Amino acid sequence: MKKIMLSLLMGVVALTGSAQYVGHKAFDNCYAGVQLGGTTPLKGHSFLGSERAVMGIQLGKQFSPTIGVELQTTLGVNTSGVEQRGTQNAIDNIHTSLLGRVSLSNVFYGYRQARTFEMEAVYGFGLNHWYVPSYQGEDGENFTSTAGLNFNYRFGKQKALGLSLRPYIVWDLSANAYHAGHAQVQLTAGLTYYFKGSNGKRYFTKSRLYDQPEEDALNAKINDLRTIVKNKDAEIEKKHREVLELQRKLNDERRLRPAGK
Repeated sequence: MKKIMLSLLMGVVALTGSAQYVGHKAFDNCYAGVQLGGTTPLKGHSFLGSERAVMGIQLGKQFSPTIGVELQTTLGVNTSGVEQRGTQNAIDNIHTSLLGRVSLSNVFYGYRQARTFEMEAVYGFGLNHWYVPSYQGEDGENFTSTAGLNFNYRFGKQKALGLSLRPYIVWDLSANAYHAGHAQVQLTAGLTYYFKGSNGKRYFTKSRLYDQPEEDALNAKINDLRTIVKNKDAEIEKKHREVLELQRKLNDERRLRPAGK
């Protein structure tokens, strides 16, 4: 596991440092989306019998082609009914998380502009507020940890839209940390809209990098243009002196001309 994490970290660093990208302003590479799916306990309960619907929204930003962050809020839908739950709330819980995202596609296969399919690793922490039936006591809260994958498919003009499939595991950290008996499996599908950035695109664009021969050729061309401009300046100065000389001769001719002629 340590070797995998180290390889992943080295890939992120290498990709981030090996190229320059356009689109680093504050509101570049941002997106918003909605999601809908279900959640069920990972262990200790009926996997399908305990399933509940979830829906959510997310706002995110990509800091580089490999690293991004997302603020996500999901709502658990009360599917048990008022009589069984003892509450008239339509929502069982509200879960808000801050998730870090690493593009595995870009780490292992290199960055490609306007990539159609992308897989991301996701990890982060959050706060879950859950509603308790009135006969069981008061509502409660617990800290959570989330890990999972995003499978993203982008389409449309300039790749402005995206579909995503998001299998996550969400742990309740108020009990034993990362214990299967205190975890939920969550699977959602979502629709994402990517906002246009300062570079006119909805993704990072690569800066044009020149190798040494190309740079030498450009410098030579610049020097040639400077020489042409310098020669033109000298020619203009020569013509200016000729104009002044002709003007002087004309003035002398006027002075020597007899009056009345």
